[in-house]
Amino acid sequence: MRYGLSALFFALLTLSLPAWAQQTDTLAPASVRSERDVPILKPSEAHRIGHESAAAQNMADVLRRFTGVQVKDYGGAGGLKTVNVRSLGSEHMGVFIDGIQIDNTQNMQVDLGRISSMEADQLSLYEGQLSKRLQTAKEYTSGASVHLDTSVPEQDELRIKLRGGSMGTINPSLVWQKRMGRMAFNTSLEYLGSNGRYPYKYFDTTLVRENGDIRSLRLDTRLYGRMQGGDWRVLVHAYGSERGFPGPVIRRALGFPFSAERQADQDLSLQGAWKQEWTRFYATALRFKYANSYTHYATHPEKNPMAVPYDLHYRQQSVYASVAQSFTITPAWSVDLTGDYQLNMLDSDAGAFVGPRRNMLTLALATRMILNRIKIAAHLAYQGACDSFSNPQAGAWAVEDAWRDKWMPSLSLAWDPLPWLEADVFSKLSYRMPSFNDLYYTLIGNSRLNPESAMQLGADLRFHGGLQVLKWEMRLSPYYNRVSDKIVAIPAASQFRWTMLNIGIVDVTGLEWKGEVLYDKREWKMEGSLRYSLQHALDHSVPGSQTYGNQIPYIPLHSGSLDLSAGWRDWSVVWDTLVTGGRWSRTANTADYYIAPWTTSDVELARCFRLRNSDIHLNAALRCSNIFNAQYQIVQGYPMPGRTLIGSLTLLL
Repeated sequence: MRYGLSALFFALLTLSLPAWAQQTDTLAPASVRSERDVPILKPSEAHRIGHESAAAQNMADVLRRFTGVQVKDYGGAGGLKTVNVRSLGSEHMGVFIDGIQIDNTQNMQVDLGRISSMEADQLSLYEGQLSKRLQTAKEYTSGASVHLDTSVPEQDELRIKLRGGSMGTINPSLVWQKRMGRMAFNTSLEYLGSNGRYPYKYFDTTLVRENGDIRSLRLDTRLYGRMQGGDWRVLVHAYGSERGFPGPVIRRALGFPFSAERQADQDLSLQGAWKQEWTRFYATALRFKYANSYTHYATHPEKNPMAVPYDLHYRQQSVYASVAQSFTITPAWSVDLTGDYQLNMLDSDAGAFVGPRRNMLTLALATRMILNRIKIAAHLAYQGACDSFSNPQAGAWAVEDAWRDKWMPSLSLAWDPLPWLEADVFSKLSYRMPSFNDLYYTLIGNSRLNPESAMQLGADLRFHGGLQVLKWEMRLSPYYNRVSDKIVAIPAASQFRWTMLNIGIVDVTGLEWKGEVLYDKREWKMEGSLRYSLQHALDHSVPGSQTYGNQIPYIPLHSGSLDLSAGWRDWSVVWDTLVTGGRWSRTANTADYYIAPWTTSDVELARCFRLRNSDIHLNAALRCSNIFNAQYQIVQGYPMPGRTLIGSLTLLL
């Protein structure tokens, strides 16, 4: 019965397509954005990427200043960087480029350090449910989502940028965009090199971080096109890197251990999208993606005799397709029906590796309604997955008996009762499927794991106002999350043999506050924002246990930030301060696992030089990060860099 309902739902996606496809819309061009395309709920925060700045090297640098966001950073330009929103865990975080998800079925971790700030024009964070026309089914299933949106080039431009500074960092890049009638072209090339060496204090000793170097090269090419009533885009992405993992700093009898772990990556992906308005009442969107990722991980025991010898190669491939249909019943009421299919494959030369394959089907039925000052959105999403894997001993393929699936409803309500007040609420159930590592990793996996679930409730109150030259906005956001069937690893016979189990309940109660002020008059522009986040993220897994009621790892009770900027003519200065309270690295909230609070401040000075009677601009920026040289750790055992200096020159032609 379960398979029958899924097949019927999927068949309905394309039932009406041939009949409508013969009609065309001769009205406005596709570049005009209608009110129906605006999301029902606003993003909790949105940031316009400033490519001329020296600040943001990657998306993690931008996200770390968003309210309620924790970025796990293992230090240096090449260190792993993952994001956690409202204590849901990084596995519940969806990262999308132009509506198509960046995913990693092997371990559910997306390294934001690999995503350059040049890959998008705007970054938006949705802590609730994104709801707009013709989105993919997967966009309905993430607990929280980051959306990187690119825009069609408006003019011909060549941008050459050179960044460099501390830790031997050199980061040249080039962006070329050109319009060609109804088509536009954008390509970017970027290199990043850094030795990753920086001093840090460890008790009474000053050491230098080693084996944290990186060399990476990224190439992105985008092609945009417009036709009567529709538009399309294609993106080709290539990325290669070779980096070291410095490892945790642990004092041992023989001194501090040296890490010689290395990882090389090669990623290639092709994705595209086509949207078409057939009539005023019907529109479709088709999307596709193919991704091929190769990873080589080696511990090099010849350099570090204490290392466990590993020399492993992984190749992950993914094929994805999405069909979305939008039916406009009335100007104020629309219904969307969307279906996504994805095939993931993982191969490795690791001993007894089972080479899993996953077929995943995601379906979504969504409706949106606008009634005067009230906007309502309701969604019902379904996700099911079936795995197959090889049996190394029998030399054959087996099909997993369990069909893991979940239904995910959500409801959003937005209300604008007064010109200066906006309010919205949402409720949502989301799930994350077990990763390949959870299920099949050698000596670890458990093929009977259930999906990890999260129930989310949240609200937003936005107050805004101002005069002609002064504007202000304030946001207050209480929320509650419950994460159940949490997938955890428990040691078994040895430290190298683990058991994966579904245990654990985490209750998260939080409050976010943000205030912004903008002054803009003639040649002066000043802006300030203050953010604060309170999170009670408590372990309620085993009543009566020593960890019951404790704060979960790496979630601070208090955190916040202060951002100030001022601009006069062609000059600008920016001051940023991040504050993070004390945390624990284990659910056992004892002194041994306590991580001290930390505060860092950054300052940046920039100027734009304009050539007379020319469109040529030269932007120069100098940024000092951690100006007070604070010694701190985001992840226990991984010291972060102290004071660093980065400069940049950007030439616009």
